[in-house]
Amino acid sequence: MLDLIGTHRAGRLDLGALVEGLRGLYTEADPHDAGIRDQFEAMWSPLDAEYELRTEPWAPARSASDDALGVALSALTVWVTAVLAADSTPEHE
Repeated sequence: MLDLIGTHRAGRLDLGALVEGLRGLYTEADPHDAGIRDQFEAMWSPLDAEYELRTEPWAPARSASDDALGVALSALTVWVTAVLAADSTPEHE
């Protein structure tokens, strides 16, 4: 997940691919801890919402926010880093 976020921030991955890729990695990880599942949803949802505001015809003009996107990316980065630090088993590296 951190690699995807870094690639997006470097301009080599669009927001849609980031949102989809993060969801795919989460699904692949299949976390059994309900807290992890809830926290992921709380971290991922703002990114998905920002993507929708940029792409959906129903979204009001100028409703997307680069600042909100940056905050969401930073929050997700901090959360993923904390989860990895809490469980550094080989499959999380």
